[in-house]
Amino acid sequence: MATLQDVARLAGVSAMTVSNVINGRAGKVSAATTARVMAAVEEVGYVPNASARSLASSASRIIALVYGAAPGRAALGSPYESLFVGACEERARDGGFALMLCGATRVTETIDQLRSWNVAGAVVMATTITTPRDFANRVTAPTVFVDAYEDLDDISYVNIDDVGGARLVGEKIAALGHRHVAFVGPSTVGSGVVRARLDGLRQGLAEYGVSLERRDVFLAEVDFEQGRAFAHRLAQGRSEITAVFASGDFLALGIVAGLRQCGLNVPGDVSVVGFDGLDISTYTDPPLTTVRQSVRDKATTAVDYLIEAIGGDDPVLRGTVLPVTWAPGAALAGPPGPAAARARAAT
Repeated sequence: MATLQDVARLAGVSAMTVSNVINGRAGKVSAATTARVMAAVEEVGYVPNASARSLASSASRIIALVYGAAPGRAALGSPYESLFVGACEERARDGGFALMLCGATRVTETIDQLRSWNVAGAVVMATTITTPRDFANRVTAPTVFVDAYEDLDDISYVNIDDVGGARLVGEKIAALGHRHVAFVGPSTVGSGVVRARLDGLRQGLAEYGVSLERRDVFLAEVDFEQGRAFAHRLAQGRSEITAVFASGDFLALGIVAGLRQCGLNVPGDVSVVGFDGLDISTYTDPPLTTVRQSVRDKATTAVDYLIEAIGGDDPVLRGTVLPVTWAPGAALAGPPGPAAARARAAT
């Protein structure tokens, strides 16, 4: 039996475009594209489900927020995620929509869930369950991606300058004289936020002739306890590392706490830099050095783009890269002198 996706592939359009045509929303689609879709429908013998068409014709006021879910990890447990969700909910409510949270583990199940709720559209946070293009083509509703680094010509997205912010971290660390630097974050396989920040760090260090060794790239979720555990391993290993860049503030705060538990001084023995600029980072001792992004601006821009696409007669793809700023804090200083380094090695 032919599917809507079969029609989309043959017509060379997205599944959302096919849905608009067969559900009587052809006003959102050009005449030439409508004709191409209808020709594809006839060629593959696609028969739309009557009940599905009836459901699709009713206006939904639900926006889905899709986030990456992982077994054993608290859903939306970090301060960054909580702030992002809260800003999305507030903006959606102001626009007359309800926000539905959707934890994504498998792409097919996620698509089915969005369809079963007849969502008006979806904001997709950084997730690796599939590529943005594939996700957008399989969802028959407008979609905006947050922190996406693939298929940018084919999707609507809201990113921040992850590479530029991390490059600044590398430059600041190297300019102070650090030569042994570590990067800590989730998987850097493929494209994405973590990979962008790792690449930016390498670029910044390279400006000062410093390289980041592969052995000094460590795997950890952006989680306080995982940061603390990493710090204990670092201290016990008597590493030469004098500066650590964590891919997120929540992880960095755990690293600072763990280093202090091990009797090390931050930044006297080891400097620590985070990324996000969360309010909590200013309340610690020492205040965290970090790169600040506006999480609220990112969330509200994504919802604005989505509501615009939902209500538009001729939706267009929108994309933006928001700026970041340096937040000095007090957790970054020059590397320890020879005497301090010897004392650290003796602990």
